[in-house]
Amino acid sequence: MENTVRYINALLNGEDTVIKEIYSKIYPKIASYIISNKGKSDDAHDVFHDALMYIMVTQKEKRTEIQSFESYLFIVCKNIWLKTLKNKVIKSDVLTLRDNEFDLSSFVLEQQCFEFYLAKFNLLSINCKDILTSYFNGNDYEEIVEEFSYASVNTVRQRVFKCRSKLIELIKGDKEFQKIMKWGQL
Repeated sequence: MENTVRYINALLNGEDTVIKEIYSKIYPKIASYIISNKGKSDDAHDVFHDALMYIMVTQKEKRTEIQSFESYLFIVCKNIWLKTLKNKVIKSDVLTLRDNEFDLSSFVLEQQCFEFYLAKFNLLSINCKDILTSYFNGNDYEEIVEEFSYASVNTVRQRVFKCRSKLIELIKGDKEFQKIMKWGQL
């Protein structure tokens, strides 16, 4: 948490020494991820730079609590890269024009939705977070029985259902949810 505040302050204040530290410590991991997922070195640099800009802009507008700067930066980079891959134009005889402003605003909206979801997810009990994380990562009920030493698959099903229901209740019970729903309908 201490480095998180230090890194965000450095980005907001343009402290070159600390920004270079961010690049040297975190950029290689981001570059490795992007290169191993159909990217090039230039792509990694662009994504990393865009993610830092995103963090600067959002933190200037409203300071939000970030537990781990490195994890948060990685998630932002991953989301930007996945969005880039999704929107890549396949070269053909037809020239396709893309509206980069729309891409950025769309990404910002998706990132805000993700952050909203993550905030609600973090309000769940540790047990619920662990079970849902395992479930959302594709583990089947039998694997979850083994992982958490539950009595049966039926017990796991009930637990997953209760935890998902609690998460949905937390999301729908927040007035921000209505704003997000309106944004999605634009």
